[in-house]
Parts: sequence; C-alpha cells; structure tokens
Amino acid sequence: MHAVRASYVAARDVLRSLVAEWAGTLPSEVRLERTPLGALYLPDYPLAGCSLSHTSGVVMATLRPNGPVGVDVETISRPIGDLGALVGMACTESEQLFLAALPSDLRHRHFLTMWTGKEAVLKGLGLGLSVDPRDVAVHQVEQSPSSARWHRPRPGAADRWQLERIYDIPDHIATVAVPQCETLHRG
Repeated sequence: MHAVRASYVAARDVLRSLVAEWAGTLPSEVRLERTPLGALYLPDYPLAGCSLSHTSGVVMATLRPNGPVGVDVETISRPIGDLGALVGMACTESEQLFLAALPSDLRHRHFLTMWTGKEAVLKGLGLGLSVDPRDVAVHQVEQSPSSARWHRPRPGAADRWQLERIYDIPDHIATVAVPQCETLHRG
C-alpha cells in the first residue's frame, strides 16, 4: 500500500511540475482539486485539462491548455484474473466478439489496449468509472491514432475521441485521449 501512495504522490508532483513549466510558476503554487466525481482540475486555469495515471512504478501526467484530456497506463504483465468476466463488464458487444475471435495469448494485451482507451476517455470527460465503460466503444485497437465513441453524450461533451497509444514504456500500454475534432501532438 505504501508503494501505491508513493506513486499517487509522485503523479501529482509530476503534474504540478508540468503545469508550473507551462504557466511560468512554481510547482508549489499549482493547486489541484477534484470534482465531486473525483476528476482532477486546475482551479487557477479553468480552460486547461489535466489527467493522471500510475501503475507499478510508472507515472503519467497530461496537461492540455485549452480543453479536456485523459490518460491511462496499465502494466501488461500484471495478472487480471477472470479476463472473460472483466471483458463482459467492460466491453461493448462488438468488442467482446473481437476479443473472443483472437487467439487466447493475444486477448490480455488487446483487452488492456481497449481498457486504457476507455479509461482515458472517461477521465477526459471528467466521469471516470462513475459510468459504465461499455458506453465507450474503442475502434482500431492496436493502431495509433485510433478512436473511441462515447454512446451516452451529455450536453457540451464530445462523443468522439482520438486516442494516441504509447507503447515505448517497457511492459506497459498507455493511451492519451482528446476530443476527436482536434489533433494530438506528441513531444
């Protein structure tokens, strides 16, 4: 549990440093707050979007100065348990069929690829897992950029998202999500 807490604190420190560099301030002056649903936001920069994710020693922070953004990272080698049950609780019917058609040795990785996309979109929407992940359909699983569609849009929230997969962290898959009408730049 101590490692999880340390990872959480490190992720917030990374985000504060990222915001401070962008805003021209000190990390200690960057305020992070949470919405009632638990989404992080920057009260001093209301147009900016931010998101965090951390797992087994990897911390990811995203900042978008002019709109929503979401990120998720997962460890590929981490055991999932009952993958079939998790797929049924997290995937749309077409995603379930796609995964079922794969050789069993590929399902775990493809599921995590889908999952990071779903969670990144839900974080970008500020909803997290307060909604059913089956309401987000992920397309072009292994391609980058790929896309996702949120099936229960709320007024003012994007229903189509662009997903950028990040594969260059050993033993991890990460996805960054932004509303699809805009271009994502890696740097």
